[in-house]
Amino acid sequence: MARRISVRRIMKWTACLLLLGIVGSSVAQSKDLVVDLSSPIVRITTGFAGADLLLFGAKQGEGDIIVVVRGPWETQTVRRKDRVLGVWVNTEQMVFEDVPSYYWVASNKPIEDLLSFEDRDINQIGLADLTLTPADENADPTKAIAYRDALIRNKIVSRLYSEAPEQILFVDDVLFRTHVNFPANVSVGTFGIETYLVRDQEIVATTTTLLNVRKFGIEAEVFNFAHKQSFLYGIVAVIIACAAGWLANAAFRRR
Repeated sequence: MARRISVRRIMKWTACLLLLGIVGSSVAQSKDLVVDLSSPIVRITTGFAGADLLLFGAKQGEGDIIVVVRGPWETQTVRRKDRVLGVWVNTEQMVFEDVPSYYWVASNKPIEDLLSFEDRDINQIGLADLTLTPADENADPTKAIAYRDALIRNKIVSRLYSEAPEQILFVDDVLFRTHVNFPANVSVGTFGIETYLVRDQEIVATTTTLLNVRKFGIEAEVFNFAHKQSFLYGIVAVIIACAAGWLANAAFRRR
């Protein structure tokens, strides 16, 4: 009986030591930066007017926080309009590839005070350091800059780019939070949210969080039908347009 008790004690102490070892290892390997969202999915349904998500997290030790949200990459065409014979028409254009459809930045201090130019340029933090490359490698550099600035201005007007970094609030020395606003015209797809822990003008920790913007309900069915059955969608759209015109004409005739 005594032998059984001693064996049980040995097994019990072994289990405790293993548990302490696992806990100690997890604590030692814990991240300096942890970030999460109030919701990992933005649902676009009928009447969608935009969304406001809470981004929150915790950091270990001293440091400042920078958050960069980049939307799905796409090809953008920027056109220039000139007045020809009294009519404004498109005369020139420039195509940009790998353009983030959505770009949003937040920080608790001015980014210029937190990072050097080299780090901002490498990580493309801030609109001034956002790389937008023309599809034509032989494009005139002076024109490319002008068209790039026009593209950014259009995105700002559409509320798809943040003109200035939003504010990150610290609850205490560890916890922080901010709100990410997505307008009604936000693109569908996967968004990357990069959070940087900066200390002494150096990035000491980075974490990436993914966010999905998806259509649900009737919006999703119409979207899928338009992309998977584009020919039939075009025919249906023409029929609906003709029917609407005929009904409108009939209504005016009755009056």
